[in-house]
Parts: sequence; structure tokens; C-alpha cells
Amino acid sequence: MNILTKLSSSLTVAIAGVLVLLLASPAHAQRTYTVTDLGAVAGAILTNPTDINNRGEAAVTSILSFRRPRPRFGFVSQDGKMTLLPALGGQFTFAFAISDSGVVAGSATLAGDRITHAAIWDGDFTQATDLGTLGGSTSAALWLNNGRQVVGDSALANETDFHAFLWDRGVMTDLGALGGSFSFAFAINDGGLIVGQSDTTTDIDPVFGLPTFHGFIWDRGVLSDVGEIFGGRFNYTQSVNNRGDIVGAADLAGDQTGHAFMLRHGSLIDLGTVPGDTNSAALAVNNRGQVVGLSALAFGDPSFGPPVNNFQCPCHAAIWEDGKAFDLNTLIPAGSGWQLGNALGINDHGQIVGSGLFNNEFRAFLLTPQNGGSSASVQTTANASPAAAPLAASGGSAGAVRISIGTGHPRIIIER
Repeated sequence: MNILTKLSSSLTVAIAGVLVLLLASPAHAQRTYTVTDLGAVAGAILTNPTDINNRGEAAVTSILSFRRPRPRFGFVSQDGKMTLLPALGGQFTFAFAISDSGVVAGSATLAGDRITHAAIWDGDFTQATDLGTLGGSTSAALWLNNGRQVVGDSALANETDFHAFLWDRGVMTDLGALGGSFSFAFAINDGGLIVGQSDTTTDIDPVFGLPTFHGFIWDRGVLSDVGEIFGGRFNYTQSVNNRGDIVGAADLAGDQTGHAFMLRHGSLIDLGTVPGDTNSAALAVNNRGQVVGLSALAFGDPSFGPPVNNFQCPCHAAIWEDGKAFDLNTLIPAGSGWQLGNALGINDHGQIVGSGLFNNEFRAFLLTPQNGGSSASVQTTANASPAAAPLAASGGSAGAVRISIGTGHPRIIIER
């Protein structure tokens, strides 16, 4: 597996039919959640939400196959309605983030569906705007703020290196790298503070088979390395709120396990794991300081990369608040049919989106907090059919299940 595959700007997920069993532990909080199925494109083998805005609109993508041309369809889900996003002359789209005014950032294919460009969709989602590239053929938008500033990554003119970019009012700026060839911008807050990940060298680590990578902070033109965080060699900064709280994940010393962390006012906070787990990753933080992500065991095979990037299922969608980590599976009704694998986004009202299994099928969920601790409910959304004919998912048995984090987003991988 080469470096570009491990640090690719697109999600690559290999899935066969499998049942992921998620562990449960006693709940430690009074709050419970309703569970809503965000819907899926007909024929999808995986549906993944990555963001939810304060109007309750979620950015979601269904993936139909991992064979070329890798059909995937981005859509906006709200109140049981799915709105598909149009592409840039091709068929396929990926929705990554949605602002409070409803602007969506992601990627879309050009005619022929072989080239993907960063794109945004305004208002009624009827037309995509091509954001261009940094000189190469492909790019992807991974986040945006409420000022329509967009961040992501793009191929450079040599078609080998990928760099993080900031797109602002029609101009795409290369944010550079931390000494290596790859960088990815994962998030930007309303003040223009950007966080992401970059390799710090072109030298290949002999144990993990890829260069050392660190999280970065970009502030007013200055790209800064966050360093080794907990003493391990690998980490990333994943999300930032408008208060400047930064969250991500970092290997502990020795690179055997990794923990979610928060950087707040210059202080480092180890967020820890759900009891019984060894690894965790913080994937989103809202403006109230609530953090969501996942907690699990380390995958344990260094050939697949450092532990900060690999998790062995059962995985637990997690929330960190009041100084504790909670397994979200313990805060939904027993017998709901849901097994929540990861939490990927949280808005300022505490609504959470993520992915897991619903009746043994990979689906996207929305959790809505119930303040009184009353019984939670389960809701469903109907499937939508894309313009293109769906491709069938391949079957087969799996020997192990792991979650790998590539360019800041979890991907479910089945090992035979």
C-alpha cells in the first residue's frame, strides 16, 4: 500500500456483508437521545454523514460500490427529506460539510466521472460551483465556515503531491506542508483558523510504512506543527470551534495506542476512552465544547499504519462532556436495532450525526438529545434513488473489521 493510498483525499472503503457487534456499558448521564435514520440512496453499501448545521440539515453521502467508477451520491437530509446534489457534468458527488445558511462543501465529478473537483452548493442545491485545483487534476473540499471560506486538499501540478488549500471568494491558496509532500485541511472556524494534517518528512517510517504525520494549525498565513502531543510520532488536528478549541487524536508514547485530545487556551487535555477501550479519536467539537468521535481497541497490525489511524471493532460512537467519555450506545433505547459505530458531527443544539448498523445494515443516524432523560424513540427515512443505476455490493465473509481514519474521516474496512 503506497503513501498516496494511505493519505488519499478520497474515502476508500472495502465492505462485505458483516455484523459489527458493539459493546455496551452502563450509562453515566441522564440525557437520552432519539435516533433517526437519515436515509440512503437505493443500493448503497455504506451511508456516511459528516456534518450537521444548526438548522438540523445533515451532509450525507451514500457509496454504492468501490469498483470504478466508484459511484457515490451526496445529499442533504432534513426532516425526512433527502435532496441529492448535482455533479459538475458527471454523475457522482460527495458531501462533507454544511454551513448554518445551508451551503454544502464537498466534491463532484466532471464529465466522464474520472476527475473529481472541490465544489460547493448554495441554497436550493440545484447547481454545483467548481472551486478548481492547485494545478493538478483533482481536489476535494472538506469543510467550510459561515463566511463561505472553504478548505480541503488538491493535487499539485506534478500530480503526485497533495496540499491543503483555502478557497476564499474565488481564490484558492496553497497552505503548504510541514516538510513532506502531503497536507489536508480538515476544518476552518468562522475566524479563519484552520486545522488539518501533514507529513513532516518524506522519509518512510520502517514500522508503519508511511512518513510521520502531525496535526497543523494555520493562522493568518502561518502554518504551525502541533508537535508530538503525547510523545508519539503520529497525530492529527481534526476540528476547531469558534472559541478556538481544537480536537483530534494522537499516538501515546511508543505508538502502541492513541487517544482523543483537546487543545484549549494553550492547554493539552487527554480526553481518554470509553471504559475498556484503548484507542479513541475526537472528530468534531461544537461551540459549547461538546466533543464527539469514536472509541475502540487498537487494530494492532502496524502494516496498516499507526494506532491513531486504526481501530478494531467493536467501535463505540462516543461523546465527551463534563470531563468524561460516554458510549452513545448506552444513551439510546435498548432494542432500537441500532449499533452506533462512530459520531462524526455535532451542532450547537447537541444533535449528533454518525454511522453504524441499523438492523445489520450500514446506515447514517441522527441523535437528538432529550433533556429530561425520557424514553428515546426511533425514526426512519425512506431511501432515495439516484439518476444513475445503482451497482450491487459484493458479498463475502470477513475475518476482521476495523475503522481507519484517512484524511480525517473514518472508513470501514473488512479484512478477510
